[in-house]
Amino acid sequence: CPRLFLGTDSAPHAIGRKETGCGCAGIFNANAALELYAEAFEEAGALEHLEAFCSLHGPAFYGVPANDEVVTLRRETWKMAHSLPLGNEEVVPFRAAQLINWRMDG
Repeated sequence: CPRLFLGTDSAPHAIGRKETGCGCAGIFNANAALELYAEAFEEAGALEHLEAFCSLHGPAFYGVPANDEVVTLRRETWKMAHSLPLGNEEVVPFRAAQLINWRMDG
């Protein structure tokens, strides 16, 4: 559906502010957003729609040219880090320490 397109809103809250009785909402997925979308589209049997969702529908909706640059995703299993640096603190990424089935080249 051309009215649906990728829009990320990552929430990199440090562990100390996230894992509290009144923690910050949201997830941190900026480090692997495309790889995680590829997994979701593959699981839904819709991998052929991933490029349009990520790269074409948004520019068409806003009436701007699509980006000419290309990224390549390949099927390769890798393990998400348990945590990532955030200044002098750490953030726990979405799917921490879990296997991810896609990886972006480069």
